[in-house]
Amino acid sequence: MDLRRFITFKTVVEEGSFAQAARKLCCTQSTITFQIQQLEQELAYPVFEKVGRRMVLTPAGKLLLPRVRELTRVLDGIRQISSREEDIAGDLRIMVGETLLAYKMPDVLRLFREKAPKVRLSLQSVNCYVIRDSLLADHTDLGVFYRVGNDDALHMEYFGQQELVLVASPQLQQVDFTQREQHIPVSFIINEPQCVFRQIFESALRERKITLENTIELWSIESIKQCVASNLGISFLPRFSVLRELASGELQELPFSETPPSITALCAYHAGRTVSPAMNMFIDCMHQCLD
Repeated sequence: MDLRRFITFKTVVEEGSFAQAARKLCCTQSTITFQIQQLEQELAYPVFEKVGRRMVLTPAGKLLLPRVRELTRVLDGIRQISSREEDIAGDLRIMVGETLLAYKMPDVLRLFREKAPKVRLSLQSVNCYVIRDSLLADHTDLGVFYRVGNDDALHMEYFGQQELVLVASPQLQQVDFTQREQHIPVSFIINEPQCVFRQIFESALRERKITLENTIELWSIESIKQCVASNLGISFLPRFSVLRELASGELQELPFSETPPSITALCAYHAGRTVSPAMNMFIDCMHQCLD
């Protein structure tokens, strides 16, 4: 089989059309069409079908895609066997949880850029559940997030337990969340419903039969902290994300439980994939900066 046809297939999927793939591969659209036809003849099954004006993957094409991605990663690894550390190249797709990206990753990214300047890094900040699902579907290379389940299909590198803390402005420091069965007339300021620490906090409130005035949803952790400091409500965040505000007195920690709840930070990738030199380098940089 001609490896170029598999690369063409992968490029069509990533670019979204035969025309865009032709531009990416610097060839004509008719060349792309011919290579896909030849691939389908070799495989004896179609990989694309036309739906309206769009070409979409067939069920067989969807099964083929992760194998083709794995094939191209193996080829990249073969090319880089004799490369020196500073010559590591290629693409690296990473998804990171928002708090980890803002407060834990800057040093990691700086070190990685120094050690692997030729790597084309694609970085995306998304929800932890989205990261896990993307890793399982092989849509991203690495995920840096909080553990949200036991997934045997993922290889996980752990980076410690991250303590969670309930914070408020100094004006609300007398509010007591340790007493059960009460209504507390304050707002809970947090991000979207699938946020891991939001789920932990809301689960504890349900168990204690505590209700709040309302929930204010914001995406940015910095915006959440500013609103809490302005006495608009309380929040429940990783301690590392509010260390500066707690030290300055802008925020106050409220008692919440005898044993502070925590979440597990990790870096993960699909256990069945070949680990590229760029992936290894990034994980090494995380250990150097976070261990």
